[in-house]
Amino acid sequence: MRYDKPPLTYEDQYDLIASRGLQVEDRLRVIRWLKRVSYYRLSAYFLPFKNGETFRNGATFDHIAGLYNFDRKLRLVVLDAIERVEVSVRTCLTYELAHKYGPFGYSNPATFSAQFNHAGFMDDLRYAIDDSSETFVAFYGRKYTSEEHLPIWMASELLSFGVISRLYRASTPDIKKKIAHRFDIQDQQFASWLHAMSYARNLCAHHSRLWNRELAIKPSLPRNSKAWPYTVPTTDRLYCVLVILQHCLMRIAPRCSWKARLLGVFDAHPGVEIAAMGIPNDWRNMSPWA
Repeated sequence: MRYDKPPLTYEDQYDLIASRGLQVEDRLRVIRWLKRVSYYRLSAYFLPFKNGETFRNGATFDHIAGLYNFDRKLRLVVLDAIERVEVSVRTCLTYELAHKYGPFGYSNPATFSAQFNHAGFMDDLRYAIDDSSETFVAFYGRKYTSEEHLPIWMASELLSFGVISRLYRASTPDIKKKIAHRFDIQDQQFASWLHAMSYARNLCAHHSRLWNRELAIKPSLPRNSKAWPYTVPTTDRLYCVLVILQHCLMRIAPRCSWKARLLGVFDAHPGVEIAAMGIPNDWRNMSPWA
């Protein structure tokens, strides 16, 4: 089958939306949205307001714009929580590696598990160093001319969350357990959390949809743990990540206002379908939100 759909002008895109039954009060406003957001991106938010190819009776452009804005705000607040957790994990991992193996121990493959692609990791780090415009990288290179590598506390600042997640997974059991203990979780599960958070971070950073997304990376959850008294219906929807983030923040930043800001996003958009994110109807009365 060949793809034969031609590109449409913004005006034609508007006409297509209107022909399918969407109620629009301001044509120019919709065209401005299409110029700013794009029809294809916006069309993902049509779904809950459509029956087949046509919009349901009463569906308005305000409904679609509201859902899009909710998702945008949700990405920002989720990204803020992930940043806090990422910085904390980066700090803990750097500390443990430095004190066990010294400033440059990470450059030795024996520091990590045999399954870890250490050569690939070092290549990624060299690329990050070469691509970096950080002042500390240039200063270190000028001053310490006999050193081949950055110390771990500098090198780790150049690594992505995905690489930090892989370093944690490849670290020795004692290091993993020390870090996971700070988050009140077993190290095997914490490794899966980091992977899932790294994936969610990439979704947020690339402006991808969180609302109604089925997560490709599913975290592992504890069983029969007093530190995990939460009800999570499914691990393949956003709610699972939200609970994990709140659990982590209660351990590393118990006074932070992230929960209030997250709830504020939902308060500002009460009509959003929460089931699409795997959120139980009575979630606000459940731990860790109550």
